[in-house]
Amino acid sequence: MIFSRVFVVALALILFSCAQKENKEQGYDILVEDLNFSKDAVFDSVQVPHHLRRIVRDISTLNTYQTEALAKGATENPNFENAKKLYDLASEGELLSLTDNRNNAVALYAAVGLLEINPQYATAIFQKFLNRKGKVHTQNGCIIGYEYLAEPLYQHYSNTLKPEVVRSDAGLQKLDSMLLFAKNSSEPMLVMAFRNRTYSDHLKKQIEKLAFQEHRGSAILYLSNWHKKEYALQLEQEYLHFLANDTIHEIQKRKYLYHLMSFNNPDHKKVILDYIKKDSASIDDSGIRHQLENNGIYPTDY
Repeated sequence: MIFSRVFVVALALILFSCAQKENKEQGYDILVEDLNFSKDAVFDSVQVPHHLRRIVRDISTLNTYQTEALAKGATENPNFENAKKLYDLASEGELLSLTDNRNNAVALYAAVGLLEINPQYATAIFQKFLNRKGKVHTQNGCIIGYEYLAEPLYQHYSNTLKPEVVRSDAGLQKLDSMLLFAKNSSEPMLVMAFRNRTYSDHLKKQIEKLAFQEHRGSAILYLSNWHKKEYALQLEQEYLHFLANDTIHEIQKRKYLYHLMSFNNPDHKKVILDYIKKDSASIDDSGIRHQLENNGIYPTDY
């Protein structure tokens, strides 16, 4: 379809404008072809009403979930515009049906539109997406991702709330609690869930499991912030393991180092000293620098 091809070209140009900026900073080339998400598009029209088939196919062809945020130099996001057309054409029941569409971009846009009509759908659709395998290509301005469907849906729901009601919103409370028990909840969603609120004691056992059996950094930091004394020994061991893990980015490691140092345990002096010698820039972090003496470490040591 010529109509769909035009949108694919438009998407490539938008993403290329983001890529050009990134290329200059990182010193490598990104091929425009690599940003063509139509290559792995799934076309599912089995349960799609006839009057929606063209717009569903257009969304499927671009095969990416774009938000309203524009990339540098872009004038519109074609799939976001497609989604608005879908919302004009589809009924509430039709959007609900499309959340089961095999194309992940279609399913996600349908879910977002459904929540705009009735936020009460959030819990059921979120659970459906937590159980759904596969990921969706996403674009939010110049930020390009590949995420499980529950992630952008969670982000969208959170963004609809005013900051002052995030902690008290009953819908978000349900989503956050669901995340604690979901298999393979993504770390970005857990970070947000733990940032949103403190959890009652009946959920503490599940948070313990995430922290000390699954070794989820977000859960460990949550327990450090709210139950540090109760879990001190376990938390210290987790931080020691994180510092020894070469697959963790140094920025995240510095956060773990800071929390380890907050215990002021002299037994950790060698580990801390070895780390800051390896990552000398870590002492530029004021939080780390101010805790050095509390851990028996002085400038002459490093």
